[in-house]
Amino acid sequence: MLKHLRNLLTVVTIAASLAGCATRSGDKMAAEPEVVVDAIPDRAASDIQKIADLERQLVKEQRQCYAEKRRLDLSLKESQKQSEELQKKLDDLQKKLDALLEIDRDLRNRNR
Repeated sequence: MLKHLRNLLTVVTIAASLAGCATRSGDKMAAEPEVVVDAIPDRAASDIQKIADLERQLVKEQRQCYAEKRRLDLSLKESQKQSEELQKKLDDLQKKLDALLEIDRDLRNRNR
């Protein structure tokens, strides 16, 4: 029972303090007028135009970079494919050479 009274007293204390905070902030707002601050300072029309031009230039540069990256990626893939094909040809030629060398050794050993 004592525990329940203590919990109830705690809840009432918290509620009263919150209610006091709400009325104080309400009184404060009524006493002081609200000041609106612009997030962006006033800019001249020429500054806005410069910013717009720079943004367009940035977009153009980004498109060019993306196109160049795409071109280089395709070129890299093609080069990798060619490299794999050349490696396969090299491996095949090495096998043929090894086979010919083995035949040559066998022929030399037969002649002895």
